[in-house]
Amino acid sequence: DYTPQVSWMPRLAFSFPISDDANFFVHYDILVQRPPSNTIATALDYYYWSDGPPANNPDLKPEKTIDFEVGFKQKITNSSAITLSAYYKELRDMIQSRKYLFVPGIPGNNYDSYGNQDFGTVKGFSFSYDLRRTANLEMTAAYTLQFADGTGSDPESQNGLTSKGINIRNIFPFSYDERHRISFVADYRYDSGKKYNGPRVMGKNILANAGLNFQLSTASGRPYSPGTQIVRFDGTGYRG
Repeated sequence: DYTPQVSWMPRLAFSFPISDDANFFVHYDILVQRPPSNTIATALDYYYWSDGPPANNPDLKPEKTIDFEVGFKQKITNSSAITLSAYYKELRDMIQSRKYLFVPGIPGNNYDSYGNQDFGTVKGFSFSYDLRRTANLEMTAAYTLQFADGTGSDPESQNGLTSKGINIRNIFPFSYDERHRISFVADYRYDSGKKYNGPRVMGKNILANAGLNFQLSTASGRPYSPGTQIVRFDGTGYRG
């Protein structure tokens, strides 16, 4: 049986100028979402309780994220500014597989299912530079330093322990953790009409409304090496 849940999601944001060229901002959010997986169970599942994979749990509670960010924005020129910010996210009631022990009436007196077992934190610092369109050029550059750790990256990440009856929460980097991320976007574009300032051929604006966009995104410091499934010609394989 599922008990209806009442979730409060306050969102507070403040922004005020420190001077004519600087601005301070801060926000605090509590975000809640319905369980994204492993919630559907029917009467048929109970007939084959011990035969199939881990049973879904229709009594899963909503997942919660508490988000806090504080930052500072400073004007550099009339068309550019820098932004410095630090953020902290706390993840609660995340879904993770678990084993329920000492349950009478079931072969082995235990079964595998899911619960709101996982938690984690994401901490980081971000720096960005924004240039509004100046002489046909618009540009944005950003750098993010992040630390993302918790007890599980997905509902199956603790299967190795829970299958043995061990419901222990260990802290380790999330699979999506990235220590460093750099992104860069540049857009060079010509205007049209009277604002056109590009080359002309026989008095015609040949590059009106034409432009070039360049995007770069790179990351490093991921906690795990990617796995590859190598399959031989005879159909067998191994993971390397």
